[in-house]
Amino acid sequence: MKRTVWMLAAALTCGIANIANVNAAEDPAAIKKAATDSAALAPQITFTKTSHDFGTFPEERGKVTCTFSFKNTGKSDLVLQKVRASCGCTTPNWTKTPVAPGDTGFVTATYNASGRPGAFNKTITVTSNADANQRLTIKGEVIPKVKTPEEEYPSNIGDFRLKTMNVYMRTIEYPTSKTEKIQVMNNSDKEAVITFANAPKYLTLKATPEKLAPKEKGTIEVTFNSEAANDWGEILPTFDVAVNGNVEKNKKVTVHATIRENFANMTAEDKANAPVLSVATSNDLGTIEKGAKKKFKLTVTNNGKSELLIHKVKTNNENAKVVSWPTKAIKPGKKADVEFQVTAGNSKPGDFNYRATIICNDPNNSTSGVSLKGTFK
Repeated sequence: MKRTVWMLAAALTCGIANIANVNAAEDPAAIKKAATDSAALAPQITFTKTSHDFGTFPEERGKVTCTFSFKNTGKSDLVLQKVRASCGCTTPNWTKTPVAPGDTGFVTATYNASGRPGAFNKTITVTSNADANQRLTIKGEVIPKVKTPEEEYPSNIGDFRLKTMNVYMRTIEYPTSKTEKIQVMNNSDKEAVITFANAPKYLTLKATPEKLAPKEKGTIEVTFNSEAANDWGEILPTFDVAVNGNVEKNKKVTVHATIRENFANMTAEDKANAPVLSVATSNDLGTIEKGAKKKFKLTVTNNGKSELLIHKVKTNNENAKVVSWPTKAIKPGKKADVEFQVTAGNSKPGDFNYRATIICNDPNNSTSGVSLKGTFK
């Protein structure tokens, strides 16, 4: 009987204790005190400064570095878990070992100014086992280095230097013209007279000035007349720059242009009554024996309400040639053929997959890709 009474008393005491613990756990004051005690024992990171101004400096200096020192002002070890710069031009380094309370550490930031003239403002984010991330800032202004003629004009025809040997016209809406310029310099100690050779008739070329004194700079103006070119899609014409009448071999300037029809002014009614190109986009030519040739006709249908014009058909491989395409307008509901010839030649046995591009006056499908595939035996 005494033993039973003792067990009941013990159970009652435990229950009361558990209730007290639950009440304590739910007590906001107790929770706040626990959090305060935990914070008091946590590490704290305190930087002597959080920003650095490199001021103005020349690009030739290249990489510049500054150091951000910090102290652990908390009550337990401080660990820097991650230090991340806002861009690849800035490289951070930092203390990798735990920093004891009262001890110091560092974060360095190295900015690479090479090729980056002008003002900069970068951030470095420091993540640690302290409460919040720290953000550091570096800024400054890089004075551009003075470029040599070879650096400023990397292409050359003898001592005549050019910024580039490529003129990028990008898209030209037929039948308009477009003009771009190349910056040039006479880097010789003699006068340079600039003329041109081997240019297609649809390119108009002009040197300003036509005679360049020693070390004088100028421009070459290139005008592309898409109507005169009478071509469609990507076109890569070239021309030679003659300096004092001399043309240097393998030093051609290449013009990059893509001619497209302009559908911007078409109304909704115009588009509803436009031609519609219909063509099989994947075509299996079967097997072609080694050294053999195979012709293939691709049927093109006009499912629209006005005449379909095939401006051009081209392929991406010399083994697949365009034999012919419809040169006359395809009336609504009518069909016509595009003929290709695929040559096996000395190609290795195996599958092939060539791409043909059809350029037409369908406003919703002016450039259509077609696959020509099969197997070389």
